[in-house]
Amino acid sequence: MTGPGGPAAARAQAATRARLAAAEFLAWALAVVGMAALLARPWFLPASVAVGWRAAFFVALGAAGVAWPAGGRRGPATGGPAASLVVLVVGAVGFALGRAVADVPSVPGSLAMAVGLNALAAVAEEAFFRRYLFDLVRAASGPAPAVVVTATAFAIAHVTVWGWWAMPLDLAAGLVLSWQRAATGRWSVPAVTHVLANTLALL
Repeated sequence: MTGPGGPAAARAQAATRARLAAAEFLAWALAVVGMAALLARPWFLPASVAVGWRAAFFVALGAAGVAWPAGGRRGPATGGPAASLVVLVVGAVGFALGRAVADVPSVPGSLAMAVGLNALAAVAEEAFFRRYLFDLVRAASGPAPAVVVTATAFAIAHVTVWGWWAMPLDLAAGLVLSWQRAATGRWSVPAVTHVLANTLALL
């Protein structure tokens, strides 16, 4: 005997499973492509490239991170606006303290342009790491691995930009940002923190 619905239902269930597996494979493949693009940016987006091209790259990265449907992967937002504000302040204070003790290389050129581009980069990276990749890893392994994996990926993605010496700092920053995502359920909180951190680094 066949189950409820007979062979047609079994074929429909198999087709659904195949579609879900294909979507999951595509999601992970896009995550790999995003990481590869971030690692390769010093070569295809050097300092000599027009700012417009660099801005376009971050717009595309952020749009991809936001546009991909979260579906069942997204965890619920925890706490209300007050709790999110507390988490935001804790993260911002941590980055401010780090900026006070760390020597950040200065960026040549217009300060306003640098602040704008770095703010765009921060939001785009958070859309990719704390919205897209975090949801992907969380669905597969849970929130704790999502924090570790996204923080580590964030640090690795910056090695080709700042060098291996900065990886411990980037890993610490990534852990703070990923903790904010896990604590609030919102990727907008680490995005705001990241914008503040990038702005502080330029001052």
